[in-house]
Order: sequence, then C-alpha cells, then structure tokens
Amino acid sequence: MCKPLLLLAAASTLGLASAATAAVTGGAITGGSAHPGSFILLTPPFAVGNNNQSNNHALFAFNEKQNVLLAAPLVTDLGGTIAAGTRVASHGVVFDPKGSRTLVGSVSFDRPILGLIWQTRGLVATDGLLGLPTITYNSPPARGLERRDIPGTSFVGNTLFINDWAASSPGDNIRVITSAIPEAATWAMLIAGFGLIGVAARRRKKATVLA
Repeated sequence: MCKPLLLLAAASTLGLASAATAAVTGGAITGGSAHPGSFILLTPPFAVGNNNQSNNHALFAFNEKQNVLLAAPLVTDLGGTIAAGTRVASHGVVFDPKGSRTLVGSVSFDRPILGLIWQTRGLVATDGLLGLPTITYNSPPARGLERRDIPGTSFVGNTLFINDWAASSPGDNIRVITSAIPEAATWAMLIAGFGLIGVAARRRKKATVLA
C-alpha cells in the first residue's frame, strides 16, 4: 500500500476509534415464566430501580460510561478485582416485572466481560464512577440480586448468562463491566508500532539484497 493510502487508512482508523464505544449487542429471554418475552435496549434519559420498567415479559439492558480509566482497583462480585490502570466500559442489565416472574436468558456485548457487580453497596459505590448523569438510579437499598439469583448468574467471553432469576418488586439489576475500545491515542501508538515494524523489515530486506 502506498504512503498516502496508509495515512488515509490510519486517519480513518483514528476517527472510528475516537467515536467508538463498547456496547450491548443483543439479548434474549429463553425460559422462565417471563418467556416468551422481548429484549429491550434502553437509551438515556430514563430511570431504573423503582418499578420504572414494570414489564412481565422483558429483559432490559443499557450502556453506561465508556473508556473509564480505573485510578484504583475495582472489586467485582464475579470476576475478581480489576486492576488499577485498566480502561473499562460499564453497562446495566435489569429484570423488572410487574408481578412475580422468573427468567432465563442472556445478554451479549461487543467486548469481553471483565466482571459483574450485583451487591447493593457495590452498585451504589460505583454509580459516580460508572453511572451516567442522564440515568436516575432509584431505590438504592433494594438494588442488586437476591441470594437465590446469584448461583444462576455467570458470564463467558462476551456473554452474560442468566440461568434463573426470580423477581417481583422492584426487580433484579446488575452492572456489567467490559473492557473498553481503545482510544484514538492508543490506536495511534499501534499504528506507529506497525510502521516501525515495516521500516525494520524493509531495512532487513535491503541489507539481505546488498549482501
């Protein structure tokens, strides 16, 4: 590829990276008394945590803050401790039926899941760091998962699995922490690194020819 095209490709990559976010990509209800049901992606502004969704046959998810650089280690309820210096993105998942319902399903993301937070104190403590000001987080004492819901909550790669949640009022909700999409500066460093590798390869080729 000639130099102008390389520069154009680099500029295009930087532009995409600067606008990119780690996002929820889909979800499904596959079982429980909430089935058949729908997966709904919420877009701010909205409120959660106080029967705001109230839907017997829906699983909700939403994106929170993106590209957050952790200044201190972040302790999760599943996934261990995420090290300081890690750049993360945050997302919420909510099951908020009108009456008592159970749910089996999944939610997928476009980046690997690093950890889940479901304890009330952890959710409240991370609202400032990971929550959005355009989302109202109601009923702080009642947020999170009940003890019976925890064994049925897991993740593998980019997918959250809900094997058995039971909820009524005000519902179940968790925070999902994924890795973040690299910022433009990170992409610039990667591109510069590839450029240096190319220069070194050309020099080695030239030295071999001369020899």
